[in-house]
Amino acid sequence: MTGYVMAATDAGGERLGERTVSTAPTLGEAAAYGTSYRTNYVSVRHGHDDITLYGADATGTWSVLVAHAPAVVVVETRRRHDALGRPEPAWDDGPQVGYEYATAPDHDCVWTAIDVNGAPFGERVGSTLPTLAEAAELGDLHEADYVVAGRDDGGVVTLYGRDAGGSWSVIAADVDVETAEEVCLWFDLTQHYRGRSSVGTAPSGRAGHPLDHVSTPEGGRMAPQRAVSLVVERIRTRQLDYPTQGLAADRFEGGWSVYAPVEVDESDPMAFLDMPVGRSVFLVSDFGRVKEVSSAIPPRQAEEMFTAEEAYVRRRSAEERFMDGLRDEVMRLDSASEGSAGISSFTIDSPAEEVVAARASRLLGPIAQQLALLGPPGWDRFTAAFSFTVSGEVAQVRFWCGNRSTDVRVPEQTAVLVRRQRHLAAGMPAGPWWRLLLTVSHSAGTDARITTEYDYGDRPFPDDHLLAPERYRDDLAAYPRAHTPAWLSAHIAGEASSGNRTAPRTTGGTTRPSEPRQDRTVRSAQPRPVPILDTQVRRKRLYADPQLISFGKHSLALDQVEWVSYTATHTATKRFLYPTTHDSRWDFVVGRYPYYGGPRVHVHFYQAGRRAEQPEEWAFLVNLARQYLEPRLLTDLVARVRRGETVTVGGSVQVSQGGIECAKPRLSLPWTSISAPQLHNGLIHVFQPGVGKPVLTVPLSHPNAMLIPDLFAALTS
Repeated sequence: MTGYVMAATDAGGERLGERTVSTAPTLGEAAAYGTSYRTNYVSVRHGHDDITLYGADATGTWSVLVAHAPAVVVVETRRRHDALGRPEPAWDDGPQVGYEYATAPDHDCVWTAIDVNGAPFGERVGSTLPTLAEAAELGDLHEADYVVAGRDDGGVVTLYGRDAGGSWSVIAADVDVETAEEVCLWFDLTQHYRGRSSVGTAPSGRAGHPLDHVSTPEGGRMAPQRAVSLVVERIRTRQLDYPTQGLAADRFEGGWSVYAPVEVDESDPMAFLDMPVGRSVFLVSDFGRVKEVSSAIPPRQAEEMFTAEEAYVRRRSAEERFMDGLRDEVMRLDSASEGSAGISSFTIDSPAEEVVAARASRLLGPIAQQLALLGPPGWDRFTAAFSFTVSGEVAQVRFWCGNRSTDVRVPEQTAVLVRRQRHLAAGMPAGPWWRLLLTVSHSAGTDARITTEYDYGDRPFPDDHLLAPERYRDDLAAYPRAHTPAWLSAHIAGEASSGNRTAPRTTGGTTRPSEPRQDRTVRSAQPRPVPILDTQVRRKRLYADPQLISFGKHSLALDQVEWVSYTATHTATKRFLYPTTHDSRWDFVVGRYPYYGGPRVHVHFYQAGRRAEQPEEWAFLVNLARQYLEPRLLTDLVARVRRGETVTVGGSVQVSQGGIECAKPRLSLPWTSISAPQLHNGLIHVFQPGVGKPVLTVPLSHPNAMLIPDLFAALTS
């Protein structure tokens, strides 16, 4: 950011006026600007976490209250200065002298509308925490995406946020200010961030996003050859239909973009029609994380999103950033004075062990809160296991309701928060955990109980939590350790430390959980067979298993799939003077939104004849979706509706807590006016009670149409 944004604010931080200047204002200029708006405070922002606050005391004398500080420090400084400047209340009801401040009872709850940088836009005072509607009203009034509320006498706050769809929710309850900042950044990354602001600034001259840039690792950037080798390993491990020879690597701020170049005959004006659309591109961070994205996403947007994810995980704390800035400023001033200040070095001590441990543990609560939202209605406990390194991940979550249990997929957004927690834990003497184990129990009328365990490998990991040796080598390079367990060292060296144990084939992303082992002797038993399809369809390779589906040059991980459809159609064509012809078609499609233009895998089968047999490959794909994909999609849809969101199924049916709506045909029905949907001739029929004709029909070829009966049943039960 090249300019300085000078803002006149009131005591609550609400902006009364703002302008951008080319140089830092003097104390006199700031005082004159504040006086022109009849306010006691002027803040000057120059980039993220670089704010200088000027203030006037009760006599009207202006001074610098804090310089080059982050937003959270500025807010607290302004609040304390304002409290000191307030006159004591006149309890005898006599006339009050000095500034006219509205007196309030002790320990009021302050509600503040803020942006992602923590800059306040407006403030209210209440006797209690705001309701969700009250927080939304304050945020909407000031066009802010976040509202933070807490008592004046303590450091515990509750953070409210508006998601990308405009719905408000509590995103962190009863946390300290620093944790609220962590969760706010994470939420903004997953809901609102769509790429870097131009020239480091946002609209109106405000500071750019705090995740626009990522720092270079201490060990330097990854070599392009290493990035290509990681991608080749990913392709071979997941058996992707993608070239492993001739891959190109292009550098961007967050790492490398690795892809298979496409040769186009520039002399042929129609050659662009042969270029593949939606082909995979692999983004590799300097720490070894590999993310597969579609070329349908604009390259710059995909790279900036990936960079922001890395920036969030590896971001230094507010205290560390402040001390870094102080060191740079002190050394700059000493250099400008040609060493006359006599400063030869400036050393910053590492935070105390208990400070680092507390900072990491405070994120466990928000992680548990996000996982709890994934559970089915009425759950009473869940367990979560995360086996992470910088380049490979396994995430498993299981919910219980009485004696029944169900597995759910951990979304990528939550995995980002877990990566951040692990990075914070890396500051402890033992280094980052190899496994994080969470158990949360909850019963009606009681608070949830959270039990956590950091697993540093004192005992060998279960088979389904053990990653490939290369993953642990990448992690040791990123986070050197003083001690590594003997069994893990042997595994990293390529030896088997326990029988014929091998690492699971899938080493990146999240995987579905397997049945928890009750006894370690179970390890020697034969594993349950995993359904795998590997065949040729129309000269293209078709591969599918519980983690991946790939057809030709298109592939999707099942935990990335957002919609599915499958249909079987038989057509008889009667022609005059010619025999009737018969043909049968079977289609199976999985994809990600947007429906038009998003990545997808489409497998089509065709047979002619009256008695065409159903292809075994199509039946395999349908059964795979029903067993491994549809339960996760259904659980996610139910959870979103119960949180107050509106979801779309079948292409046009909008489902909410109040009922369903559809634009074509135009209808709006509450749940009490809907009977159980029925499947007939490839269509989902929706009826009203007592009406024989369906009011709505949805073809099974529409995305997630087959989930409508179970979704309606879950929401009306």
